[in-house]
Amino acid sequence: MKRGMVLLLQPNPMFNMYRQIWRHTHASVARISFFTQDKINVLSLTGFKFRDYLVTDDWVRMIAHYDHLEIKFVEQDGLTPRASKVLTKSEFERRMVVGLSDKFQDIVLVNIDFEVFRPIPNLELGEDEQPEIGAPVAAIGYKLNQANMSIKRGMISSYYLAGGIRYLQLDLTIKQGNAGSPVISGDTGHVIGIIGHRLSEVSQSYKKLKDILNSNIQLLKRYQGRYNLQDIDPVQVLIANQNQVKYIAKEIYRVTTMGVGYALPSRHILGFLKENVIEEKSQTPASKDILAGF
Repeated sequence: MKRGMVLLLQPNPMFNMYRQIWRHTHASVARISFFTQDKINVLSLTGFKFRDYLVTDDWVRMIAHYDHLEIKFVEQDGLTPRASKVLTKSEFERRMVVGLSDKFQDIVLVNIDFEVFRPIPNLELGEDEQPEIGAPVAAIGYKLNQANMSIKRGMISSYYLAGGIRYLQLDLTIKQGNAGSPVISGDTGHVIGIIGHRLSEVSQSYKKLKDILNSNIQLLKRYQGRYNLQDIDPVQVLIANQNQVKYIAKEIYRVTTMGVGYALPSRHILGFLKENVIEEKSQTPASKDILAGF
């Protein structure tokens, strides 16, 4: 290269697409952080705004040991707070729309009709979109208990049939905390799915391991105190060992990176809304200027 010559690189259209997705959707995605009474963050998940609701994964129904939670939306840098609201556990549970049946339905809607969230734009759901295998997608959300939101790029790798539902199988990196993240179509900018916590194979394996360990502990407790070897109860030692294995398994699962994720198609979110929300305030579509999409 001659001295003084500047090499001009053409921008990659693929990366321009992801920048556009981020610009149009980041403001609508929230972090849901659960805290103890001592303000210890026990878990964080992701959700996104649709009409007057926060759409998230049904895993929020399984979180028991918390005192309050914070719903927070951020600015374009993915970190600076834009709008937030703290709810007590009881208020959050009152605002949850969990469906007419008591079974888990992959998603939960939370009524967030608060004044502070009125300026937050809605995401638009692709009700009838059937993305092709190989189509580019992005997932926007949080991982672990980190405070910064991020975008992950990937593609539709296949469809996965379970319980009569065709889930989207995604080739992208998933971490704990991404549950509830919207899956954005690279072609339209619409939400075409929501990342599910219980759907991942790693989650299912972890649950099986935890069930086995809990069963072992319950069995050992039946014999606790019956035997003594030099003032040591060997059963207590075994119980302590099983609890240590549980803790290690939990930490491994917490930081595990999943290369394959599964998402509930967005049409099921609309179906859930129609079936379970009796008073639907927005019979007419919201104005186009507050709907994200290309």
